[in-house]
Amino acid sequence: MSGPMSRRSLFTRRAAKAAPVGFRPPWSIPAFDRSCDSCGACLSACPDAVLVKDSAGRPVLDFDRGGCSFCGDCATACLPRDGRPAAIDRLVSPADTLPLIAELGGACISVQGVACRVCGDPCDPRAIRFRPVVGGRVLPEISAETCTGCGVCVSACPVGALTMAPLSRA
Repeated sequence: MSGPMSRRSLFTRRAAKAAPVGFRPPWSIPAFDRSCDSCGACLSACPDAVLVKDSAGRPVLDFDRGGCSFCGDCATACLPRDGRPAAIDRLVSPADTLPLIAELGGACISVQGVACRVCGDPCDPRAIRFRPVVGGRVLPEISAETCTGCGVCVSACPVGALTMAPLSRA
């Protein structure tokens, strides 16, 4: 492992990452990359501190830091500039959801037989349910209908078994 390691990374056994490549904030307009001037107002306005700069200096969600509470402060801070529309606009996409869903990976300790329900505890819409199986174990199941894409489960997972993926509406 190269480079400095943060205290959080040390205790969660996650290595420090390069600039994130991720998902745009909620209410991002379709022409986000043309409209965002990388001013950083949304980053400083985010009370959840889940918005970080990508390699181009534009905001992306970093779910390792926590989940989005859909408070709207990023949209309030994003203003039209120089004839460009606001890059984050609640009127364009009024739903308090992201087109994402949590995906469970093979590192899940519950799948491996260890009792764990940590990801389900912070999930407000209760999109993560635990199905009992033979032997006293429970397996997490994620509901596409109730998952808001907030990502709070990703940061809660002690082994990093959850990721966010685009929600396919097929």
